[in-house]
Amino acid sequence: VGSFGKTTTTRAILVALGGDPRAAMNHNAKCSLALALLRIRPHQRHVVLEVGISGPNQMAEYARVIRPDIAVVTAIGSDHNRSLRSLEVTRAEKSHIVRVLSGSGAAVLNGDDPNVRWMRGQTRARVVTFGFDETNDVRASRPVLDWPHGMRFRLFTREGARDVHVRLVGRPMVYPILAAVAVALEEGLALDHVIGALEGLDPTPGRLEPVPLAGGAMLLRDDFKGSQETIEAALDVLADISANRRIVVLGHVSEPVGSTGPIYRHLGARVAQVASRAVFVTAGNFSKYSAGAKQGGLPPGAV
Repeated sequence: VGSFGKTTTTRAILVALGGDPRAAMNHNAKCSLALALLRIRPHQRHVVLEVGISGPNQMAEYARVIRPDIAVVTAIGSDHNRSLRSLEVTRAEKSHIVRVLSGSGAAVLNGDDPNVRWMRGQTRARVVTFGFDETNDVRASRPVLDWPHGMRFRLFTREGARDVHVRLVGRPMVYPILAAVAVALEEGLALDHVIGALEGLDPTPGRLEPVPLAGGAMLLRDDFKGSQETIEAALDVLADISANRRIVVLGHVSEPVGSTGPIYRHLGARVAQVASRAVFVTAGNFSKYSAGAKQGGLPPGAV
């Protein structure tokens, strides 16, 4: 569960546990979740479920029905701003998944996110944290972008340290790998075997996905979700890519928190820092984007 990163984390955990990432759920709520539960067979050693919500009082019901052995929380963000109103309400809603864990279960938490780390006090289960901070149980250091082939980093676990090279692109995509390693180690799998499996995982479509174009350019797709946090993260990755030209195509921000004017002007300025040209596809907010981009240094002809 989490505000973003769920699908890639689900696929990574499946791979780490010896499953097929193509078996990941296409939808993560209501009837789709019920069908996924009904498809579970007695011979299956592991089942990995992605659980999403769209409003209040949903996660508690999902948690009661699923009763997981291990719960993974990826991040808490603004994607439910209209329905849940604040990060505090969002984290309380999503924390129901760790509250139902038994004392023999495990809560695998993003230790770099303070709102996820808060959930440590909401469960009786064993807590395992992952992230870049040195306090995490499973952590990464020295991340290096190997564009467009993936990421290199140093992995630290209770089973030792390893140098890892995965196909996922960008620092944000190291988190799903760390979560998957944490889950696999909890299930008693060998670290080297898990790393070997994860190094073959392809990017999730539409989530920081490199796509070669016929003319020789590379497209970095990150079009699945448009929250401010995911837009900022994608721009950070783009800034790390060495290229003669960088063109940003950007639409509207989903569920912006607060007044939209400052948000769009800020993002326009961020685009100006990393792009040589900006294409803003949005009804009603072009002037805000454009003002920020020009203030950030993009000439009018490049917007």
